[in-house]
Amino acid sequence: MATISVAGIGSGLDVNGILEQIVEAERAPTENRLNIKEANLQAELSAFGIIKGAVNSFQSSLGKLSSASLFNSTDVSVSDASVLSAVSSSIAQPGNYSVEVNSIAQSHTLASIAFDDLDDVIGTGTLNFSFGTTVYDPGTDFETGDDIYSSFEKNTERSDESVVIDNTNNTISGIRDAINDADIGVNASIVDDGSGYRLLITSELQGEDNSLEISVVDSDADNVDTAGLSLLAFNIGATNVEQTQAAQDAKITVNGLTVTRESNNLTGAIPGVTLNINKLTEVNSPVQVTVTNENVAEAKSNISNFVNSFNEMASTINGLTSFGGENGTNGVLLGDTTARNILQQTRRELGGLIENGGSFNSLSSIGITTNRDGTLSLDTDLLDSALADDFDSVAQLFYANGNPSDNEIIFQSSSDATQEGDYQVSISSLATQGKFSAAPRSGPFMIGATNDSFSFQIDGVSTGLISITQADYTSAEELVNLAQEIENRINAASALQAEGINVAVEYTAGKFEISSSTYGEESTVKIISPNNDLGFIASATSTAGTDVVGTIGGQVATGSGQSLTGSGAASGLVLEITGDSTGNRGSVTFSQGLASKLDSLFNQFQATDGQLSAKTESLTNQIESIAGERVDLLERVAEIEARFRRQFSSLDVLINQLNATSTFLQQQLDALPGVTFNQN
Repeated sequence: MATISVAGIGSGLDVNGILEQIVEAERAPTENRLNIKEANLQAELSAFGIIKGAVNSFQSSLGKLSSASLFNSTDVSVSDASVLSAVSSSIAQPGNYSVEVNSIAQSHTLASIAFDDLDDVIGTGTLNFSFGTTVYDPGTDFETGDDIYSSFEKNTERSDESVVIDNTNNTISGIRDAINDADIGVNASIVDDGSGYRLLITSELQGEDNSLEISVVDSDADNVDTAGLSLLAFNIGATNVEQTQAAQDAKITVNGLTVTRESNNLTGAIPGVTLNINKLTEVNSPVQVTVTNENVAEAKSNISNFVNSFNEMASTINGLTSFGGENGTNGVLLGDTTARNILQQTRRELGGLIENGGSFNSLSSIGITTNRDGTLSLDTDLLDSALADDFDSVAQLFYANGNPSDNEIIFQSSSDATQEGDYQVSISSLATQGKFSAAPRSGPFMIGATNDSFSFQIDGVSTGLISITQADYTSAEELVNLAQEIENRINAASALQAEGINVAVEYTAGKFEISSSTYGEESTVKIISPNNDLGFIASATSTAGTDVVGTIGGQVATGSGQSLTGSGAASGLVLEITGDSTGNRGSVTFSQGLASKLDSLFNQFQATDGQLSAKTESLTNQIESIAGERVDLLERVAEIEARFRRQFSSLDVLINQLNATSTFLQQQLDALPGVTFNQN
């Protein structure tokens, strides 16, 4: 009888080899499909990364066209930079200017006598500093006092300051530190000039009107002698310190016109240009300052960059979505709707009209047209002509802008929600300022140590205690000057300066009127610490400001000070309402501007729920899901392998049993008598 035999585990059966082939036959098709799918998804994701880069590049080009200030730039050159430098602003007008520097602004500097040691005691008392114009001839002999102090005219825009000197700071170094720590616009230092240590006292600000007057309240009761703290006096009664540098204004001539400023940083001499003086000009050698209008060239460059950036983006997207492109190969994103929509929506905006009320209302009107392949072409001659004819109209094609028909209404800003159109503006009531009105005590009165202070709260911010000059006030003219001093002192309050708050003070019709510079309900002027003689009392008239009230486009608008913010279609449109008339104030023509529209569109593309973000997120999720499919495949293949292994194990046992039975039967047959088997 024949023996059943297969090479294997126990029976000779090749189980591992058979299982490997079965598993591979099950795994390979699915794995190949997943590999191809993942490669395609990775290619698409990479392609959208390229598109996103092109979109960002194009959006960056929009940034240089999105506001009026970016279209208005000037340049200024100086023939001799060692004499002065210059910086121009957008309001500078082209022109050539001949500038001579005749004097350089200086700070007033005073020097004490020489001391042997930094710890030498000077004295105690109070140093009082005033700022103004000093008429002083130091003469020729400081030691003998051969000088003439003619007068001092106080700078009413600056307040008096005081520094107390006591036993803790009455040395030369202590007084230096006390002056500097007070932060009152005066700097102090110590210089060893070879004869000893001298205390230098310098006005922080330059200019003739910022020279120093130092009066002393000396603890030895003599405020003008050369003993004690009065050693530092410099006033019409005593000049005990040496003037080492007189206060001086900067003086220049611009095209023959003399201009004087307190600082070496001059504004207004040439409109829109700031001049910084370094040194005097040589005789008959003026410096030439040339202002050129560069905004046309810069606008042309930015518009050209806009065209080029769009063409790069369009070419990128076209290449990635092309059919039978380079070498007959289709683009990775052929048929992809997201990439196609981005380009289509952008082209739709590029071909639209911009109704801004100007001479030009489309890209084609300034020389930008669309080619057959969807890219843009720029006619530089036509653009040059448009910029020359109406620069502002060309600029307003690109940035969001409102053009009010009333020149006392100012367009401030808009939002993405503001819809284009013409909006009628009607004003019910104008914004007002917070005011305080008070009548001073009638008749002549004296401001002294007991009635020289008061404090206010301006727009909710406290001024702190304000002190004014102690003097007799007997005439209306003196009260007008006092009003100016009160204004200067209030506006000098550090708390107000930190918040950008200031006031205007007038003396009119027998009253002081204090007005906040701001408008609206938050604009208030309230007395905190009263002054009866000035009329600054709680019962004086204090009126809060009011917000502007009106409509934009027939819809109720929200007033905040002089700003009126629209609603409905005009949501986000903010107008500043100035002037003094109410009722119908004309209309505002609003256009989003092409750059603003496109920037908003591209922000939508790249928003969390935008087309680009959604597409890349979808691709990323699909790629991540493939990893899960691979795990599922491995688990399924493992289960198949285990099942077949169990089946082959059972087969192996069965074959062993059959082989054993075959052997037994053969043995039994061989044992039968008279039975012969043919071995051939």
